[in-house]
Amino acid sequence: MSLLSNNDDEIMADINITPLVDIMLVLLITFMLVSTLVDFSTIKVELPKAATGEDAKIKSTAVVVTKAGQYFVDGNLVNSFDELKAILKAKKEQNPQIQTVISADKNVSHGHVVKVIDLVRKLGISKFAVSVELSEE
Repeated sequence: MSLLSNNDDEIMADINITPLVDIMLVLLITFMLVSTLVDFSTIKVELPKAATGEDAKIKSTAVVVTKAGQYFVDGNLVNSFDELKAILKAKKEQNPQIQTVISADKNVSHGHVVKVIDLVRKLGISKFAVSVELSEE
């Protein structure tokens, strides 16, 4: 491909940006498609199914118990049950009307879930819910 036109005295100074625009559009479409397929959740919990569950409409504090027995509060790892108690107590002091949603993997023992519910009730948090997935039954 020559940079010179038919007239040898005149240099072609145009840059064709059409291929660049085509490549950018293909990349944009690719990123848009891939971003909808990526799972952005960081804590993997397989929730049990229940026919009577409903979506929570109000912002609240989330407590998650994983299959490995780890505790998370609002997505942050908690090192011990005592630390979980201290965090929830501080949140209750900040907001007396606090609401808590407890999510536990379906393979977590019943005792761990009851322990968290008991802690929430001892702290005086009367508005709490257990998170489940809706089943088709």
